Amino acid sequence: KEQSKYIAIVVRNAMEDFHSKNLSDDQMKELNPIIRNAIYTALYSLMFSNDSDRAKQFISYNSAMMPNYWEEPQLLTELSQ
Repeated sequence: KEQSKYIAIVVRNAMEDFHSKNLSDDQMKELNPIIRNAIYTALYSLMFSNDSDRAKQFISYNSAMMPNYWEEPQLLTELSQ
C-alpha cells in the first residue's frame, strides 16, 4: 500500500500543470483515490499473479487494452537530468 501511495503522489505531482489548467480541485479530489486504488490493484495483481488466476486474468485483460500507439515511458525531467 505504501508503494501505491508513493507512485500515486509521483503521478499526482506530474499532473499538477494539467490539473491547474484543466481540473478543478473537486475533480482532482475525486481523481486521486481512483489513481491510488488503480495503482494498488495493478501492483497487487503483479505481486500475486503466480498464485491467483484472478490476478492473472486481470493482468491479461488490462494488458490487452494497452494501445499500440502509446509511446514508451520516459523518466520525468526531475530525475532524468
